[in-house]
Amino acid sequence: MGQKAKDGDVVKREQLIWTPIMDNLFIQSMLNQQYEGYRIDGTFTSQAYVNMVAKMRQKLNIELNKAHLKNRLKTLKEHFAQCYDLFRGVGLSGFSRNSETKLFEATDDVWDQLLVVKPDAIKWKTKPILNYNELEELFAKGRATGAGAETAKEKNKRRSSTCSDYSIDDINDLLTQNTVNLESLNNDNDVKFVVATPSPHETSNSTTEAKGKKRKCEEEEDINKGKKKKCEDEDDINKKIMTSLENVASPIREGHTILKESNVIIEKSRQRVYMEEEIYTGLETIGFDETKICEAYLFLVNHPESAREMFGCPVQMRKKILEEIMNKRG
Repeated sequence: MGQKAKDGDVVKREQLIWTPIMDNLFIQSMLNQQYEGYRIDGTFTSQAYVNMVAKMRQKLNIELNKAHLKNRLKTLKEHFAQCYDLFRGVGLSGFSRNSETKLFEATDDVWDQLLVVKPDAIKWKTKPILNYNELEELFAKGRATGAGAETAKEKNKRRSSTCSDYSIDDINDLLTQNTVNLESLNNDNDVKFVVATPSPHETSNSTTEAKGKKRKCEEEEDINKGKKKKCEDEDDINKKIMTSLENVASPIREGHTILKESNVIIEKSRQRVYMEEEIYTGLETIGFDETKICEAYLFLVNHPESAREMFGCPVQMRKKILEEIMNKRG
């Protein structure tokens, strides 16, 4: 819906056009936030939206906000629900999803049977649904108890259309949903219990299978213990290596410190040697008489210690000091 400007005109809100690349990134971002615990009872937290907005802005270099993501989430969820509720396997044997074409496929006869009951399903014959496995991880759990779930009444109607008898598994489904109890089942004349008596061969197979599963669990437990022991051994080895490296590194650091301090001492003890250019410039700076500047220059070049004496005193005293030094050494 548009917003009214100050002059009364309606300003249209710019719509965001979603591409498959944007959907892929958004779906992966939702999975990451779910893994990190930012989805509680099927609802993404405010922090999850902050993280997803920042991620998608960085990757796509486009401006979007929380409202864009919530609207797209609603659209993706609705599209998935339509497909999931239709092909989840309730009375639809013969359908399979092609991972390459992203289509649900079946023979023409199977499609014809479905379209008689649900004509709207024709669109899924040619319309692929992308990221189905990821969407199933995000939304399928909610479909088991949400609006798209098959109710006990619907299951009862579906089963009665094919068979008036109920198996133990069927009864368990009804009891799990708390829609019936054993008393109501006993009073329901339409419900019959079918208890199959296993043959000796089936009993033997079940026992063997149970033993096999137990043995497999024990083997997996042993493997897990072995992996844990291996990790502990690797941790001990890493700790020993780090300790050895620290023992070697400590003397090296101490030696480096001593060497650095020695270099400072040596540098301080080394006498400064003034270059010829420095000497001549220094004589010009103190205003030495031009008739004697050459004599003073040659004197300081040949007597480095005298040059250090002159440069070591304040500028205003250098001329007088130099004259005294030259008079003394005549």
